[in-house]
Amino acid sequence: MKIEVANLEPQIAVATKKTAVNMEQIAEVATEGLTKLMEFLAKQGKEIAGAPYLAYTNCNEDFSEFDVELGIPVNEAMPATGEIFMSQTYEGRAVTTTYKGAYKGIEVAYVALMDYAKENALDLTGVYYDYYVNDPADTPEDELLTQVVFPIR
Repeated sequence: MKIEVANLEPQIAVATKKTAVNMEQIAEVATEGLTKLMEFLAKQGKEIAGAPYLAYTNCNEDFSEFDVELGIPVNEAMPATGEIFMSQTYEGRAVTTTYKGAYKGIEVAYVALMDYAKENALDLTGVYYDYYVNDPADTPEDELLTQVVFPIR
């Protein structure tokens, strides 16, 4: 697994948020939220401009509960409506890797990035991003690509 430190450019995104989520709920929350955002973009006649993402915030130390922002990058801002708002992906330095495989096995990427950050004395912000590079609807589970990003202070 290749790990690198990169300078990330921000992207504007339509987003929605869910609070007090746990790992048992994440697949359902992600599917529901990203579907809602795709439907919103379709109604607006807008296309996606990057990989859909989940940003994990306010995580418990053992990652048993967290808030999650679900977002889809777009090319232009649009009016917020109901639970959907405009957001922006992280801008700045981050440690990152691309994980290949089923989503349920992504913990290995998190452990590798945590170890790398510790070994290199990187001060993480405590926000974690998963960018879903390809679509699970038409990609075999063992070929799924997820870019995992840990922003650095």
